[in-house]
Amino acid sequence: MASLIYKIGVLALSMYLKLTEILGNEKSKRGNIGRKKWKQNLSGLDTKKKTFWIHAASHGEAIMAMPLIEQIFKTPNNQLVMSFFSPSGYENFNYKNKFFFKCYLPLDFKRNSKQIIDFINPKILIFVKYDLWLNLINECHKKEISSIIISSKFREQQWYFKFKAKKAIKILKSISRIFTIDKDSENLLKSKGFKNVLYSGDTRYDQVLQESNLFKIQDLKIDHNCIVLGSSWKKEEELVAEIVDEMEDVKWIIAPHEIDEKKLKTLQSKFNVSCSLFSEIDYNKPIPRVLIIDQIGLLADLYSFSEIAFIGGGFSGQLHNILEAGAKGNVILFGPKIEKYPEAKFLYDENVGYKINDSLDLKTVIYELLNNKNTLRAKQKKVIEIINNQKGATKIIWNEIKKLI
Repeated sequence: MASLIYKIGVLALSMYLKLTEILGNEKSKRGNIGRKKWKQNLSGLDTKKKTFWIHAASHGEAIMAMPLIEQIFKTPNNQLVMSFFSPSGYENFNYKNKFFFKCYLPLDFKRNSKQIIDFINPKILIFVKYDLWLNLINECHKKEISSIIISSKFREQQWYFKFKAKKAIKILKSISRIFTIDKDSENLLKSKGFKNVLYSGDTRYDQVLQESNLFKIQDLKIDHNCIVLGSSWKKEEELVAEIVDEMEDVKWIIAPHEIDEKKLKTLQSKFNVSCSLFSEIDYNKPIPRVLIIDQIGLLADLYSFSEIAFIGGGFSGQLHNILEAGAKGNVILFGPKIEKYPEAKFLYDENVGYKINDSLDLKTVIYELLNNKNTLRAKQKKVIEIINNQKGATKIIWNEIKKLI
């Protein structure tokens, strides 16, 4: 029954993507076209090299894998395939190595899974976080190809546990190793008979520390306190728009979750103060009261200009990466729905992360922090210490990978 439901689910996804393309969704169109060209994108693979395959849903998950990618390319005989589901991952993630290849992952029908596994012939398939495809995992198991999940978190409410999907659980148990970001996930899986689970921690801590000294953008002239609103959604943008007029001593850098011309214009129209796009700024002058980022790949560096960061997604339960901001010494603000994010809960419990419910909360917290610089500095220092203390997941995972291949 579970196999039939899963097959219907994949078929429904296929129909949804085709329908949304017909209705004019450019993202669906690009993804559908890309999924037909996966073999063409991988035509340069060298059959003499050892092939690693990492699958990431989107750009954020690919970034989480960066420490592992660095490890893979420390050996000259290795090559890497990165597969993606989302256009934002495929289009925006790159790695400068001639033996790095990327493609869209074809939808998880059995025939597709068999074809792409046979073509890539990987030593190991690495899933990042949540984007697990059961036929792909099952085919790897049949062909005795190692597979692992990194930076995973499991909950009782996930569909294969909630609906007691025995076939799906059996397939998950066939994965060579499941690396969890927390002990709760490890304990849950072990309580359900999983023998392949290991608590490693989160590779994102290694990733943000690895990149904390890199800098890719020119210095901005900032003559006031600066707050970065990172990976913003509509709700966070509305809250900032409500308070920006009265906070004359604060400048805002806003990096929207999605960048397109229509949304950028809508965002600009929300502000009555000086506001411009990053692509239009004059580096010889201080930034305007609101600076909107209209380019991908700058956010991690922008956190260097702020002491406080407000991270998007916390009002919808889809909180974005808070660790990039933390690694640069920012005190972190986020919406209230953080139950699925142990790193946010931990910072909140340590009093260096703040839940924001409305614009009054936002204004109050910001003023409290900015008006007591000693407290703010102490909290910034504590955030960096917390992140440094959590590093090491990549080493644990890589040591296990070497055993598997």
